[in-house]
Amino acid sequence: MTGAAAQSSSPTSTQPRAVRTPAPQSNFAPWKDPSKAPIVRFENVVKQFGDFVAVKDCTLDIYEREFFALLGPSGCGKTTLLRMLAGFEKPTSGRIIVAGQDITDLAPYERPVNMMFQSYALFPHMTVEQNIGFGLKQEGFPKDQIAARVEEAMAMLELGRFGKRKPHQLSGGQQQRVALARAIAKKPRIVLLDEPLGALDKRLRQTAQFELMGIQERTGTTFIIVTHDQEEAMTVSSRIAVMDHGEFVQIATPGDIYEAPNSRYTANFIGDVNLLEGKVVKIDGGIAEIDWGPGLARFKATAPDGCVGDQAVWLALRPEKIQIDRDKPSDASNAVQGKVVDVGYLGSISHYHVELSNGQRVKALRTNSSRLVDRPISWEDTVWLEWPPETGIVLTR
Repeated sequence: MTGAAAQSSSPTSTQPRAVRTPAPQSNFAPWKDPSKAPIVRFENVVKQFGDFVAVKDCTLDIYEREFFALLGPSGCGKTTLLRMLAGFEKPTSGRIIVAGQDITDLAPYERPVNMMFQSYALFPHMTVEQNIGFGLKQEGFPKDQIAARVEEAMAMLELGRFGKRKPHQLSGGQQQRVALARAIAKKPRIVLLDEPLGALDKRLRQTAQFELMGIQERTGTTFIIVTHDQEEAMTVSSRIAVMDHGEFVQIATPGDIYEAPNSRYTANFIGDVNLLEGKVVKIDGGIAEIDWGPGLARFKATAPDGCVGDQAVWLALRPEKIQIDRDKPSDASNAVQGKVVDVGYLGSISHYHVELSNGQRVKALRTNSSRLVDRPISWEDTVWLEWPPETGIVLTR
């Protein structure tokens, strides 16, 4: 698909080519504008398969030109939502509205959407050109229009030299680009992507993510992607809907979901996190003082709205927010001592697992800024962990 292709002239090459990063859309936030109407609306949608409720009373607005991600573990309902939008499943109750039109009962071919399947679903007996133009031919487009659309889509995805090849003569990345070209050749208002990068190795996957963003930006098409890969969702999307057991847990921008999760589930699902359980002792000037175990100094954190004294809470603390050092900090609101029990070297950074006096383990990151092989902190070292009050998020559920 898109950048999956990162290939040279050889169909089996896996060297990534240079990609164009799309221009940042720092002011793009139509969901904050009451005057903007969504292009897609799920309205109290429920989907049952027998006694199993796959989607539970979901309401969601998606806006034109968004790159929207449905994120969650297998079985959470994200693919079912996508299939209902595509018309392959019908809601048990509720409505699906696209561009102001109720499409709940429309057949898939009557909807202004096109879906790219995880399996690519390319026809093995057809050439690349024929695969890309298949949908246009089925809809009765004139030959000259089909040829023009196919040529445009192939140029956009840099598939020109592969036009006469069959799918088996292409690499996996090239096949994915053909599948995406077929999806956008019909110029639908909405493109649905079901785990589109799942077959790629990590390097090609990262390249493909930025290429997807570039294609979406150039075409102005609304993209809706289903993925269980948190990094992928964080990279490509304007907003993310985190799902669990058929329900939306949080809908927000990638930055808000990472920096301000609304629950332990979201904090755990997005990125790496330490969850420190405790009880609020007092709140003073918007700062909560939290007791989290005998023998450990109370920590301080910004109190969320509605937080009260004697309340059980959890502090979500990202490993990169924690400073780790051999020496005790001279002036820190939050500092705790522990012993390094595990170290993971990842080149640019090292992961440290530190065991505290109560047996709890806390993860911290340290940037490897020098080329020294010997680490300044290693196994069995006694260290101090320190973080400012504003870096942790206090969660009440």
